[in-house]
Amino acid sequence: MTVALADGLREYMARDWAAVRESKEAALAERLDRLGPAESLRMADELRRFARSVGSDPAADDLRAADLEAHQRLSALLRRASHV
Repeated sequence: MTVALADGLREYMARDWAAVRESKEAALAERLDRLGPAESLRMADELRRFARSVGSDPAADDLRAADLEAHQRLSALLRRASHV
């Protein structure tokens, strides 16, 4: 791993995640205020469509399990890299 990549990972892990969450929540609140209830309904419908698209496929369970394993591996690698 290059030093620049390790430094980038350290910066990423050291982010103020509470501030990131607050910023995202504020942006969403502003969007919903600006676009109104129709945007809330549109977003809910998109989530419903997505859930149906991944929930009805018998292979989806295998894909979700593989995705979870990949995220767990990445998480472990990031934890190890945070000490580099």
